[in-house]
Amino acid sequence: MLSPVDLVLAAPVMNRGLAIGELRCVSPQRPASLDELVALRTARDCIDELIRSCVDELRTDPQSNHTWQAVADALRASSAAAARQQYGSSLAPADEHVLAFWHEFEDSFAWDFLPVDFLHPLYTQWMSEEFRADTPFPKKAFTRRLKAAATPSGDWVYVRSRVGSMMDAAEPLASRVPGWSGAAAGNAGAGTEGSAGSPQYGLRRSATMRAPGPTRDLS
Repeated sequence: MLSPVDLVLAAPVMNRGLAIGELRCVSPQRPASLDELVALRTARDCIDELIRSCVDELRTDPQSNHTWQAVADALRASSAAAARQQYGSSLAPADEHVLAFWHEFEDSFAWDFLPVDFLHPLYTQWMSEEFRADTPFPKKAFTRRLKAAATPSGDWVYVRSRVGSMMDAAEPLASRVPGWSGAAAGNAGAGTEGSAGSPQYGLRRSATMRAPGPTRDLS
């Protein structure tokens, strides 16, 4: 007997087999019947599940991370919003936007510290390209959802930190955010309310965090 985990992993294969089996019950040589209608409905439900599984894999794979518009084009859907509504995840669409934003840029950042004051306008600019009809979250709501999207992997932590040299590298994505492009982007104070030495809230690479030192035995 398959375990619950095995059943979940095998679901796409099972759905594919069930859909094929149901379609074999349909014959263009026979008059239409209620049994055929039931078979076609069952096959359609299985195919919808297969499409949903495929879409989920395409959307969550960091190597591809296809946009909803690309998915809609492949499905010949009327719009990205329509494809997302039919085959999207259990997340609310706006929450999924933040997750998709992070997946799209996570591996592209050169800086080791990403101020929220930089990430929020980058997200807003990305939203204006990907989901023009939707309203971006304000900074506070965006930050709360960004923490949930970015920190589970353990590669980034949300902190209040002085920037130091963590933003000295040339950041290619800074050109997408007004006030952060060019040489000024290397200055942690550019486009922000504080100076380079002021602590800022943002995401910091875990690899830059100092490991706690050994404790001394005082006994």
